[in-house]
Amino acid sequence: MLSVRKSSSAGSDGLNFLRFSHHFSGSPLAFPSNMASYPRYFIISDGSTFHVTWQCHNKDWLLKEDWAKRLYYTLLLEFKERYGVRIHSYSFMDNHPHLTGTIRSKEQFSAFFRTVNSLFAKAINKRFKRRGQVVMDRFKSPRIETDRHLLEVMIYVDLNPFRARKVRHPKEYQFSSYGYYAHGKEDLLIDPPETYLAIGKTPAARQKAYREMVEFVMRKDGNKKRDYSRTYFIGNPNWVFRKHQELTEAFQLKRRPVRSSPCPLRL
Repeated sequence: MLSVRKSSSAGSDGLNFLRFSHHFSGSPLAFPSNMASYPRYFIISDGSTFHVTWQCHNKDWLLKEDWAKRLYYTLLLEFKERYGVRIHSYSFMDNHPHLTGTIRSKEQFSAFFRTVNSLFAKAINKRFKRRGQVVMDRFKSPRIETDRHLLEVMIYVDLNPFRARKVRHPKEYQFSSYGYYAHGKEDLLIDPPETYLAIGKTPAARQKAYREMVEFVMRKDGNKKRDYSRTYFIGNPNWVFRKHQELTEAFQLKRRPVRSSPCPLRL
């Protein structure tokens, strides 16, 4: 895993770190997957780092109201420790959330979101006097390779409201982790990863470095979207390609019919 040198001056190394990351990004860190839906246990393993997102059913605006976003936040906060899930960043849009984090076990990971999303759906249906699905299909959970890629996805998550043109700057958006990382706003949901703690020696230095990195991406990418949701793996291109190959081979092996041995003749 990539080691990140702590910055000796506020922000400078953090910015150079991201510049290196985006220089590398001339090749895609993630590429869209047109493959069939694979079981999550083929993608996520114990101790994995993830990017999770899901759409409201029929892309309805069921997360649009502030109370709905606060409810989802509260449910994540209530159950994350019970299921061994660390949340690193989040952004709640009007019909879908984005989260990054690290899991203890893949079984607890699935149970965590099954519990949170089920309780959220019940509350939404009760409030709107509706029935049926709230979360459309399965949630997506691409696996993230290294600390460097995690930091890129965290920034991508915090910039979602900006890219959607809901705000002119991420600091204007209430329901994301930007305030915590860029300005030190208290946020009980967040467990900062080592990659963030390594970009500055003090909280003020880390916040300054993070603000500079976000501004750098805003200038470089503007409203450009990246394929961090429509893939199974996020990382170095060679690693992503290899993981996709392993995934395909494992799934094909799983589906291959087992030939039974002929029973011996009894004389």
